[in-house]
Amino acid sequence: MAQLKKRGLTLTGRLETDNVSFYTKKGKIIMRSATTKQPPRRTRGQFISRQRVAHNMGLWKRLKHDVKPMFTNSENIYGRFCSLMHKCPVVFLTKEALRNGATLLLPGMTVSDGILADIGYHIGVAEGSPALFTNLKVAEEWDGQPNGTDMVAALCRFNTDFRTGDVLRLYTLRQVIENMIPKVYIEVENLTIEYGETIVGFRGVELRSVDGCLVLAGSTFADTSAGWALVHISGNKCSTQTVVTHCTLYEQYTTEEAMAVAADSYGGLTLPGMITPDTD
Repeated sequence: MAQLKKRGLTLTGRLETDNVSFYTKKGKIIMRSATTKQPPRRTRGQFISRQRVAHNMGLWKRLKHDVKPMFTNSENIYGRFCSLMHKCPVVFLTKEALRNGATLLLPGMTVSDGILADIGYHIGVAEGSPALFTNLKVAEEWDGQPNGTDMVAALCRFNTDFRTGDVLRLYTLRQVIENMIPKVYIEVENLTIEYGETIVGFRGVELRSVDGCLVLAGSTFADTSAGWALVHISGNKCSTQTVVTHCTLYEQYTTEEAMAVAADSYGGLTLPGMITPDTD
């Protein structure tokens, strides 16, 4: 420990730099070595939590790339996204993969959060065509053609949340491999329900009525490396929606082996500290 005379220098509190601490004691500046550094800790639980956070961050960047996501139930929209993503599986990615933007398409990934009624949907086959079946009821006389008047009447008659000017937003997520790195790309399309105007529909998608409900049909829904979500937007309100997909690539990154490989890229796991039992 060394003492320094004050010459035009006033120091309050403590300053640490280059492993040296400076502080004031009895009017004198004391300099001493700062040697109390905590060792890096990476227990199994900590690593799993950090991998979840890192992957959520990557997915969030993809989600907000083209359009601001609607999470209207919280001022902290990213925090709300992470909270809702806790129901999704944790995937394990190496340090290098994450640095290069690795992301995986997860079933149940949240794309929106709001107070409007959720839209139910699933992937299936409608009259021989791959399709996204929804629970949105439409009028029986609706012929499925993208005509504004018909679309407004068909949706608004049975779905009380719908109004002319509302939007159906279709999220299409595609899983690709680039230079051995898995990545998710997200496309967003809006269909505005305007009375008396021709609707600009989703690319490559035909709107149909099946068993009295709206169905989106098209070859795109046969893609097993893709996923979809359909959001209802009305002004500044939206429905809460998650992704449906048949893509299973993520499963390869949820195993113990995948976790071991990912952990090794960070220097391996550390053992939790030992607990000394109480003794009489």
